[in-house]
Amino acid sequence: MRIIGRIPHPTLQITVFENDGRFPIQFETNGLSQIYRFRKSEGLKSLTDVKKLINADLIKTVLEQFSVMQAAHSRALNTFAPPESVGDTDGLPDII
Repeated sequence: MRIIGRIPHPTLQITVFENDGRFPIQFETNGLSQIYRFRKSEGLKSLTDVKKLINADLIKTVLEQFSVMQAAHSRALNTFAPPESVGDTDGLPDII
């Protein structure tokens, strides 16, 4: 698998790969990533074609999925290590 290009975006890092008759496209933000794989075809055979594929609708879908992923990530972390309540960090009583 080799990188054939990156597509600029203000909040996402978008990397396009070429591998075995496919174009894997990786979207990354805040430590999370998604990969979408598209088969090469008559209308999809170059980085220029892939750039046309990555339109506003796809970006919107990717960003919505990242929101879902971030919420799941946060829930998992809070289940594993719940945040400490404010003011009760040392287990000692407050002295006034």
